[in-house]
Amino acid sequence: MVPDVRIRQEDFGFILAFGTGEIGLYSHAAAGALLHGTTREALEPYRLPSVPVRDEFHLSAPLIVWFEITRACNLTCRHCYIEAGKPRDQELSTPEIFDALDQMKAAGVFALVLVGGEPMMHPDFLDIVNHANQLGFVISIATNGAYITQELIDRLPRKECVVSVSVDGTAKHKELRIRSTWDDVRERILLLRRNGIPTAIMSTQTAGNVHELQTLLDFAREHQCFFGSTPMSPIGRGRFFPQYQPQADIVEETARLYIADKLHDQVMNDTVGLCVAKFLDECHNIAKATGREFCGVAMAYLMSDGSLYPCSICASNDKFLAGSLREHTFQQLWRDSFKDIRQFTYDKFKECPNCELSRDPYYCTSRCAVMAELYTGDPLGCGSTPFVKASLKRRTELLQTEFPGAPVAT
Repeated sequence: MVPDVRIRQEDFGFILAFGTGEIGLYSHAAAGALLHGTTREALEPYRLPSVPVRDEFHLSAPLIVWFEITRACNLTCRHCYIEAGKPRDQELSTPEIFDALDQMKAAGVFALVLVGGEPMMHPDFLDIVNHANQLGFVISIATNGAYITQELIDRLPRKECVVSVSVDGTAKHKELRIRSTWDDVRERILLLRRNGIPTAIMSTQTAGNVHELQTLLDFAREHQCFFGSTPMSPIGRGRFFPQYQPQADIVEETARLYIADKLHDQVMNDTVGLCVAKFLDECHNIAKATGREFCGVAMAYLMSDGSLYPCSICASNDKFLAGSLREHTFQQLWRDSFKDIRQFTYDKFKECPNCELSRDPYYCTSRCAVMAELYTGDPLGCGSTPFVKASLKRRTELLQTEFPGAPVAT
């Protein structure tokens, strides 16, 4: 057996996730080499450039599950996709959370993102994250940073566990998050780094904070943190604050931020082995190879009341609910549900044939039935905005002209 590799069998062959961080799809013919011991390099001839696609195509289990262990939160951020604050009615008990983790492990899930609300507010957070670590999940903890202390850090897993701290600028951070400041969060990030905890800074792009996000990226470079940013979406509490939606005037800034972030990623990816971000990249690879959204195909979102959705956007908008873990097993829900969202292949979206962004060299990730219905009233309409379209076009141009050979923009 190849050392330090996670293996999951699929209809087309295998998914292999190597401890060094490489993830790929391999043919059935790789079985012999795997059984008799070999190297990752020797398995390369068995790597699949594409996979057979059928109706309702999906992996045997998600690569990643976003697990909302509580919706309770100490903040009421203006752009929160899940309107966190109060716990949900009848949230899973800690024994039920442990059972859910056990079921996901048995199903073959590779990676977990522990989210809230604020996951660290759960009274048994440390027991939960350590149980997940002992089961062998690759973990990311999505937190606003308020509860990070030395005592908590001392009990965090040290292997394949990244703490992702949400920061939305310097001055603008408090405007968006109200009861949190950049100075407070900055000190907690530095505490994580002093303890050698792999740390990411995750930001939301809004109409007024993009120039501050470059400052955060510079901070991430200086302190060897991962960095990522995505545009604000009008979902959850964000739908009440349309003034924060990014507009055309910041396209150039966000495109250049994207390029700088990708260059930083190339440096940071060499510092860790497997992490959630690499599984997310593989989700994008699968989506592009199969011509369909990866939500409900390679990813899922588990709410704190046991409800299973394809992704956070679906959960926020109550779309494509599979059912509850209190009524069915995780494997049953994944296998037998999501038939509707799995029918949404890229070629069915009505505006794509006339849109240049649906063809090479672009890779549009806005073919989302939920966002399309939100923007146009039609799930097969366009799930993008003028800002997102312009931003994708500009960063693709920058990649081609200034960084030829770089990965395709998404």
